[in-house]
Amino acid sequence: MICFKQWHEDTFFYRETKLNFCQCDELHQLNLSELLLVTADSAIEDYHQRGFTYEYLNDHGVAILVSRVSFKIHSMPKSNDIITIKTWEEAPVGLQLARRYEITGVSGQSLVSGYSTWLVVNPELRRIMKPSQFTLRDEPTLKTEFCGLDCTKIAVPEDMQLLDERTIRYTDIDANGHMNNARYGAYIIDCLPAEYQQKTLTDFRINYSHEARKGDTFRLFGKIEQAAHKVVVVGTTEGGTCFESELYFS
Repeated sequence: MICFKQWHEDTFFYRETKLNFCQCDELHQLNLSELLLVTADSAIEDYHQRGFTYEYLNDHGVAILVSRVSFKIHSMPKSNDIITIKTWEEAPVGLQLARRYEITGVSGQSLVSGYSTWLVVNPELRRIMKPSQFTLRDEPTLKTEFCGLDCTKIAVPEDMQLLDERTIRYTDIDANGHMNNARYGAYIIDCLPAEYQQKTLTDFRINYSHEARKGDTFRLFGKIEQAAHKVVVVGTTEGGTCFESELYFS
């Protein structure tokens, strides 16, 4: 029997897992939504193992919300692969916390590199806090080079077309009472033309901007830039824009 473990080495958190059949698409590759989920869950578990549980942070007037994510996909993990997710905090960028990810296979080969930024918010006042105000742990100073797209604001083309429209259901919602950020990955892939669902994804990034709730009508707009092998997808509800995203294909 194979036993999977998770552990800390200095400031790095490691988590071993096997990818299940249900986490993958018809090509047997890890779904984009599941990639967003396993990396975010690893970041949360890193904090949890250090004592920063949801309850602990909330009691100290802190909530940490993902703001932007970027992935460089060297080779998308596949069903039944055993992977190791390595994650660590880096020096803040402006008003946002920063975090890196590296997903490797059993031979140590790099599968996915990731970078994300997070906002520190006072949940009662619903105000953004400066990273320097998050004093529950020492502020990280590490900076490493990231090989993917920068976690910067995504430029949205003017001539977007409606690709899909769907209602947010009960199973889209998490314990925070709004649509789980990882679910956006499923909505994004679902709205693409069939030929793009079969293409090899090499880079992905997303900006989160507004929460979506059960019963909202979710409208997905997109633009395909064939020459750049790029697709821009934006998701909106009646409350405004929820996310902007970019996908690049080989």
